[in-house]
Amino acid sequence: MHIYTGQGDDGRTLLLTGERVWKDDPRVRFGGDLDELSACLGVVAAHAPHSRPEFAVQLREVQGELFAVGAVAHLMGRLEPHPEVRPVGRRESSRLERWIDAIEAELTPLEGFIAPGGAAPAAFAHLARTVCRRAERGLVALIHDADEAGRPALTDALAYLNRLADFLFVFARFCNRLANVEEIRLTTAERNER
Repeated sequence: MHIYTGQGDDGRTLLLTGERVWKDDPRVRFGGDLDELSACLGVVAAHAPHSRPEFAVQLREVQGELFAVGAVAHLMGRLEPHPEVRPVGRRESSRLERWIDAIEAELTPLEGFIAPGGAAPAAFAHLARTVCRRAERGLVALIHDADEAGRPALTDALAYLNRLADFLFVFARFCNRLANVEEIRLTTAERNER
């Protein structure tokens, strides 16, 4: 199979439903945000602290789950045509919460706003977090267009993305701690200038 097919040369692509849509369709744009997020997570995993190999494993697990989120969005939450697509739900969100709790137990409490950056793994995690938030906003738009039957799977995916962004935030803080890099705290004046 060739990587090129030419089928997208006219600006349209195929959804899991079999429907051909324009590449600026909200479902396709959301899929692009997830693809970018997954690529960012690949960079984060490549730079994850060697002293904590479980982080790279966790990030790879999330990358796989993002494919399921994308599939659910393509189907607008209606899974009947593809029963093999298992939506991401509360179980995965709860697991992210456990990861967050474990990391936060090793961090000092957050006392204000911090600037994204620091050590390379932390900076990449902050970048991934911002892409995750964009994907979250795209999914909200899809939820507005979904019918009642499709909404539950989409809202579960939304909760998952929200929790993933939280995980990436604390992960970035922890990477800075491991690298002995001090967080850049934003003062009120700096926040107001933004």
